[in-house]
Amino acid sequence: MATAQAVTARGTSYFSHKWIIDSGDDLTWFILSVVSSYALLVMFTTLHWSPVVLLFAWAIVFDGPHVFGTFSRTYFDNEERKARAKLLWGALLFFALGPVMVIAGLGLYFFFFASLWAYYHLVKQHYGFMVLYKKKNADLDPIDNFADRFFLLAGLTYPFLHYIVYYRYTIADASDKNHLDMVARVPRAELLSPSFAQSIDTFVWWVFVASAIFFGARQLQRLFTGRSLNLPKYLLLAAAIPLHWAVLFSSITIIGIAPVLTIWHNIQYHRLIWFHNKNKYQSKDRAKDDAKKRSFGLASSISKSFVFYAICGLLFNLVYHIPRGVVIAYAGATGILASFFWGFAFIHYYLDSKIWRVRRDPALGKSLNIAQ
Repeated sequence: MATAQAVTARGTSYFSHKWIIDSGDDLTWFILSVVSSYALLVMFTTLHWSPVVLLFAWAIVFDGPHVFGTFSRTYFDNEERKARAKLLWGALLFFALGPVMVIAGLGLYFFFFASLWAYYHLVKQHYGFMVLYKKKNADLDPIDNFADRFFLLAGLTYPFLHYIVYYRYTIADASDKNHLDMVARVPRAELLSPSFAQSIDTFVWWVFVASAIFFGARQLQRLFTGRSLNLPKYLLLAAAIPLHWAVLFSSITIIGIAPVLTIWHNIQYHRLIWFHNKNKYQSKDRAKDDAKKRSFGLASSISKSFVFYAICGLLFNLVYHIPRGVVIAYAGATGILASFFWGFAFIHYYLDSKIWRVRRDPALGKSLNIAQ
């Protein structure tokens, strides 16, 4: 009887489906754009296109502009620059981290740390989108927050750990210290016995199984007690978790992992940034638009149209990926200069962990059309 009453109270729909922008935009840019990662995976593993060409094309067209997206709403925004002065100027110290560690003889540790942070950043974006969908659909019960976070983090951690444990470059010789694969080698991996590493792998596998069972049980409980099911959240999870398993259990080499896993992230981020920037920096009222330009400065000018924003993003490569590519080609992937250019990515990772906190920033919630 209680269940029947709950279902009646819920109505005829089993699903809630409120979107960040709208169903068409969200499905196109936040969910189904995962196809771009699978397409790139095929290019690397089946079609055997030049990995260096694919890496460079992805970096220039997708990755560099998406890092610029973060800069567009921080360093180029007059108000953000004043309100977050310590955060923004302090973040510039990341440019020094790599060179200092390389000079100190800790280069291998630095580049491995960079690889770990890059992967963690991807996981955090998936988590961030999931939280936006949870907030949009009033899916914020503590037990659901725990179940969702546990399942997502375990589901993305296990394939990455498995790749590290079993992939040959994690223990292989370091004879070519300038090879691109060197940036992901595990420092002192020989100190960890293969049997112990495999035991860790097995343990995390069972953690993932437990998370999946707990998540599934909670969804069934919601269903049978008449609680709505968060459709956008399910679609996001269905896109994110299988992708990481497909890539990290494939035959792809280290050089391809970053572009394949990140191109979807890039597309999602561009759409979210543009949605935010358009809402914050543009106005259909000319007087308000002029006021925003005076208040926000370059951020408003950059965001006057998507074409202009995209051109600025591509030009950003003149100080980021293009000189970085020249450095890697002529000085190697693990030298002082190569470590310096990681500073751009680190600033992006760090600032993103601070500037997308909807619950703590009412102005951000307004720019994303999310009620506080």
